[in-house]
Amino acid sequence: MSELKQDEQRTDILFQLTPQDLTYALRLHFRQHLRSRPGIVRFAVLWILAIVAYGLITASIIDTNDALISILSFAVIAPLAIVGIPFLLVYTLGGRTARKTFNEQRTLQKPIHLSWNEDGVHLWSDFGEARMHWTDFVKARQDGHCIMFYESQRLYRIIPKRILTDEQVRELQALALKIRDHRGFE
Repeated sequence: MSELKQDEQRTDILFQLTPQDLTYALRLHFRQHLRSRPGIVRFAVLWILAIVAYGLITASIIDTNDALISILSFAVIAPLAIVGIPFLLVYTLGGRTARKTFNEQRTLQKPIHLSWNEDGVHLWSDFGEARMHWTDFVKARQDGHCIMFYESQRLYRIIPKRILTDEQVRELQALALKIRDHRGFE
C-alpha cells in the first residue's frame, strides 16, 4: 500500500469529540444498519421467528380458527415492536451510553488532528496515527451532524460536521465518492 503524501495535505483541523458527537454517530450507525441488507435480513428472520413462536403458543392455547386471526394480527404488529423497541432504546438511552463510552475510553478524550487530500485521510492524536486511502474504507455515511468513514462494519471514524466549514463538508462529500459504498453522498 502506498503512503499518503504529506505535502499534499489541504487542511489541518484540530478537534475533540464530545459525548454528543458519539450520540449522533450511534444514531446514524443504527439508521444505516436498519437500511442495510444484513439489517433487513435480521429484521425478517426475527419477524418470522416471532410469528412462529407466537403461533405455536397461541395454537396450543386456543381454537385453531381463533388462533389464525390472532397470529395474523400479531404478524402486522410485530414489525413495529421489532424496529420500534431498538429505535426507542437508541434514541432514549443512546445519550447515556455515549457519555459512558466517552468517559471510559481515553482515546476519545484527547484532541485529534484531521487532514485529507485526494488520496486519503490522515488522523493523529497522542494515542497514534492513521493514514488511510479512501479505498481502504468499506463505506461512508453522513447526516446533518457527522460524517462517518467505516473501516469495517462496526469500526468507524467520526468527523463531526460542527468542526468543518461548508466548503470543507462539500470537499469531504466529494472525496467520499471514492469509497466503494457511499450511499447518501451522491
